[in-house]
Amino acid sequence: MENEELFKLLAGKYPLRAELKERLCEMIKREYYPKSQVILKPGQISNRAWFIEKGAAMGVIYREEKKVPFWFWNEGQLMISLNSFFNQLPCESYIELLEPSVLLSISFENTAEILKVFPETNEYVRKIMHEYQKMSEKRILEFAAYSPEEHYLHLMKDSPALFRKASVESIAAYLGISRKTLNRIRNRTRRL
Repeated sequence: MENEELFKLLAGKYPLRAELKERLCEMIKREYYPKSQVILKPGQISNRAWFIEKGAAMGVIYREEKKVPFWFWNEGQLMISLNSFFNQLPCESYIELLEPSVLLSISFENTAEILKVFPETNEYVRKIMHEYQKMSEKRILEFAAYSPEEHYLHLMKDSPALFRKASVESIAAYLGISRKTLNRIRNRTRRL
């Protein structure tokens, strides 16, 4: 059945009910985008949540006319501007695709309908929120407690595919260091 990877992510070890799967399949839209496509901009209200079937993306803000990534998403992950989507508020950042991508999306209206008709889906949303909170706390901890080199090594361990998909400039900006510093760290860690 289509969308199985998304269903596994939502439900974990327990399968989704057949009726829920069927309804979701009717609502989910498969979208194809080129590299560098911006799918959400500041001021827009995020009306869709996405699952990355193929591809990668980054959350970006601009500071002093420089692109500063603050989040990366890879294949098999849910991509949501949480505050904008769930509270229907204007987004404060961009979501840009790092490579040609295939996304599965569901609208806010359809999500609200699913939550109403299938009460167990509230647990799936809670799980998604918990995962985002955990990832956010991890990122804050890394900035507060780790050296740039330790932060780099954790990123390499957690997201090795990112280093094939994102530019060196984007990775350096995400780590809060210059490209030159990133190159020094890469050279040092290769010798380990």
